[in-house]
Amino acid sequence: MNFDFPPFYQLVPAEMIAARVAALAQVCRQAGLAALVLTGATDIYYATGSMQQGVAVVDAEGRARFLARRHSGRAAAESRVPVVAVNGLGEVAAHLLETLPAKARLGLCLDVLSARDLLGWRQRLPGVEIVDAAPAVLEVKGVKDAFEREMMLKSGALAAEVYALLPGWLAPGVSEIAVAGQMVGAAIARGHVDILRTRGSFMEPYSWHLVSGPEGSVPGAIDAAFAGCGLSPAFPQGASAKPLRPHQPILVDFGVCLAGYQTDQTRTYCLGSAPDQVHRAHQALVAVEKALLEGLRPGAVSGELFDLAVEVAASHGMAEVFLGRADQRIKFVAHGLGLELGAPPYLLKGSQERVRAHEAYALELKIVLDEGPVGLENTVIVNPQGPPTLTCPIPSRLIELPL
Repeated sequence: MNFDFPPFYQLVPAEMIAARVAALAQVCRQAGLAALVLTGATDIYYATGSMQQGVAVVDAEGRARFLARRHSGRAAAESRVPVVAVNGLGEVAAHLLETLPAKARLGLCLDVLSARDLLGWRQRLPGVEIVDAAPAVLEVKGVKDAFEREMMLKSGALAAEVYALLPGWLAPGVSEIAVAGQMVGAAIARGHVDILRTRGSFMEPYSWHLVSGPEGSVPGAIDAAFAGCGLSPAFPQGASAKPLRPHQPILVDFGVCLAGYQTDQTRTYCLGSAPDQVHRAHQALVAVEKALLEGLRPGAVSGELFDLAVEVAASHGMAEVFLGRADQRIKFVAHGLGLELGAPPYLLKGSQERVRAHEAYALELKIVLDEGPVGLENTVIVNPQGPPTLTCPIPSRLIELPL
């Protein structure tokens, strides 16, 4: 079959895949691995340029191949590495046993592999030692190449288009979920893929985290400063059927995914004038963001930037509510993103990790008040010199809309 993709179906440049494969091969050499075996969809896409069903293999010599099950023909049209058609994991295991040294050490990302699948790999690969390569793979993926940075800037621009439409949908009596649906529809029409993939467990990221008023401050299972009510106990977070009310903060945390790459941004709105405490909270978040943007340079220490953010919030009287109340407070002020949310790097309490050029962070700045949550979030890309690049060109301000 001849795969003739339309112009908007942008393939990953071959030179980007070659550089990624070289970096993953270096991981193998440093860890004494014969090869990395990538089983997760985003890891496979990262290493091959295709997200068809199968397994990507990168060995210590820098050779990469995609063992594709469904659909190998389409994988060959998309992938920038050689494709081998297989019928299942048994053939994958046979291929590995034939091509790798005896008693090889293989790296798999055990953070995205089920226990059942791990047992299956061990049964199919007798004599092979399987080790967890997830931390090293995630470290490589944390630095974005030129293609990834371009996609994230386009994702941020799309988000800005949707936020520009948002004031027209906000009105007293309209439900949170109705507005969230309008945002999703507008984003999808512009190329957004309404799947926000995540590295974390017990979290199903979604784009429409729109909550308001005291109900928006309800805590929950997600690793966030607040959860909101959601639509039912089966999805207990995010937008609900609650109607929007005047003079209550409306927090809009909307993630956009374009060509697989995500940006994450939050703005706070109010129908009519916002309460004084909401104004003070937002001013504190603006000050925290300013401090982080000044400090987010290559070589900066993650935990020190976290401490800086907490100190600035405290200086504005928000120590007890910054990053959530005591029973829900999160321990990071920024998380990594790109192909996945909830992935390194983080600006994390106590971390000694250092910021690297071309890392991407979502500055997760939230305050939880009795009046409702207040948030400010921007996705930024660290530059080799100077301040980081903001991906979503919308002002960092509290937006009060006339009634």
